[in-house]
Amino acid sequence: MNRALSERESYCRIDDDLSFMLFNLRVMVMEAMNALPDSKLMLGISMRRYLIVLLIGISLLPYGAVCAEEKVISKTVTPSVINVISIGGTGLAVFDLSHAYFPAGSFGVPKQLLGIDWSTTSYPENIKESVELCYSQPYNGAQQTCVPIWPGTSGTLTNFNDQRFGQGARITIKHHVLGGGARVGYPAGSDAVTVRYRD
Repeated sequence: MNRALSERESYCRIDDDLSFMLFNLRVMVMEAMNALPDSKLMLGISMRRYLIVLLIGISLLPYGAVCAEEKVISKTVTPSVINVISIGGTGLAVFDLSHAYFPAGSFGVPKQLLGIDWSTTSYPENIKESVELCYSQPYNGAQQTCVPIWPGTSGTLTNFNDQRFGQGARITIKHHVLGGGARVGYPAGSDAVTVRYRD
């Protein structure tokens, strides 16, 4: 969470620096308009009019403490029933982030992952349960990066923030159990994720 917060703060500082530069540029253009005579440019446009057009163009650019809006996608999935064999088994909760979960017209717009908030259920009738949260980059479900999390709890991950993100990404929560408990494993509830990102 601290890493995600520091990234947000750094983006704000960058926007603040840019807005300060734009403000100073406006001031310089206005001072130049007051100082220059009505001399002509090559195309017959006066320097004063040229500066007015430039000032209008700069004024259309935003300034102030502007940070890209954080967006969220929340999904809840009940993980699959586990048929437990002698070596154990795995129940899956798959969260596909299709285009339907993103604003219309945003396909192809670069996006940055800010973090994944997660909560997990458990398989109480099975033994030695371990859980992983795995992330697949857009349209690349065959390759996953996984980190261990815990059953029946919640947390936040920023481990995948440096990977590509957007429509077609996938998050999978895997519940692994060992043999020796119930032969069929039923989840006590659902898994949930909240994906935080910015354009």
